[in-house]
Amino acid sequence: MGINEIAAVAVRKIGIAAGKKMRRKGIKADPLPKTEPTIIKGESFVSGYAVKEVMPKSITEKKYWIAGHGMGNTIDRVHDPITVSAMWLGTGDSGIVQICADIIGLTNFEVNIVRDSLKEFSEKANCKSINISCSHTHAGFDTVGYWGQLYKLQTGKDQEYMDLLLKSLKEVAIEAYENRKSGKLYVGSISVPEAQLDKREPVNLHDTLTRIRFVPDDGSTETWLMNFGAHPNTLGGSNHDCSADYPYWLRKTINDSKTTNVMFSVSAIGAVDPGDFCEDKLERTRIQGETLAKAALEISNDRELKPEITVLCQKYYAPVDNGLLALMVTIGACSAQRYPCDRGDLGIALQTEITYIRIDDLQILLLPGEPFPEVVYGGAVEADKSATGKGTEINPPALVDVVGDKNLVVFCVTNDMTGYCVVPNDYTLHETQAYIEQGTDVNGRRHYHETNSLGYLTNEVIVETVKDIMTRVK
Repeated sequence: MGINEIAAVAVRKIGIAAGKKMRRKGIKADPLPKTEPTIIKGESFVSGYAVKEVMPKSITEKKYWIAGHGMGNTIDRVHDPITVSAMWLGTGDSGIVQICADIIGLTNFEVNIVRDSLKEFSEKANCKSINISCSHTHAGFDTVGYWGQLYKLQTGKDQEYMDLLLKSLKEVAIEAYENRKSGKLYVGSISVPEAQLDKREPVNLHDTLTRIRFVPDDGSTETWLMNFGAHPNTLGGSNHDCSADYPYWLRKTINDSKTTNVMFSVSAIGAVDPGDFCEDKLERTRIQGETLAKAALEISNDRELKPEITVLCQKYYAPVDNGLLALMVTIGACSAQRYPCDRGDLGIALQTEITYIRIDDLQILLLPGEPFPEVVYGGAVEADKSATGKGTEINPPALVDVVGDKNLVVFCVTNDMTGYCVVPNDYTLHETQAYIEQGTDVNGRRHYHETNSLGYLTNEVIVETVKDIMTRVK
């Protein structure tokens, strides 16, 4: 038995033991309450914006681990700073806060720390929902803990930087509310197929760039909330420069043409890379951002939305079968609250959440982790081309069908970082080194993404939760 097989067996045993230990201690996964939708109505929209750089005083005074590729890689220089931005969106005397951050992700545990720090603000502002979407840049600080030196049981998170980040997230939320103005809200979209590349067969892409645009009545600066499905991983694994990746160039290019508050969130990014424009990675990053920016500036199908917002956040338990990810929680490399679970292989679950937002008739799901496009939009292949040799009958329905809206918009890596979500008939693990080594499917194709997933039940549980949500918001 090789070292990887020994490791796979060991982490599985540790995970199972952790689940049993929780049961012995009397820890229970109590039923989570079914939340009811909150409806916010008014005469007009009210919105505010704020942005803040989140950078340490010196990038070289200590080791900062870079997130998104291999473990143990340091940030050595700064290409562009990490920023966080917030948008207050409401009507009348109530509203919600949408935060976008140039980071790889944030666990639900730490999202709730930010929310707790904003309790007084929420009461004062009558804020009904606070959500944090991460761009998932692979050239920023490790804010989850995966990318330190696991062999030394060392987290990739720097506590001083995390304190600065969480403080900054709180500050931009408050400032966005303080900067609110009345105005109109529009939504438009455009297809940008050249800005996507899927290296994993079968290829399935959703190339829509969505723009939610707030236009103040006083003619001041507009705020654009952008959404597109492509990993901000263009700079590659050999990169040691701190950067927001292509979202930096997206914002810069738009502002070179029109002074605008630009926020960005990723859509379904499972296995979806930026466009294959050229070999030079820095140049490719620039072109990706500029391509999306130019497309956004060309959107011509804007339609005005009525000032009515419906929001519902539903917490749920996500079974964890990935022993390596479970181990990272056990040793404190990343933050999460574990619960015993009667589903899956390890008997462990994490508590996470999905938020549903409807603005007029625009429907948005805020999803944890990185779903593949077929999870959201459909298009999974039949048995002859699937990874397992099984047909789509074993897959849950696509989220667009659950919601009943082909124009559904999804903000992913939002309010939690739970890894990839793959449809069951494309889900393949290594036979003896599950979650440690890449598996090979029935067609001889290698599978990386499953090694960074919670497990094979992820798609099923997300669909169950969204189905439940839809019974209360329709």
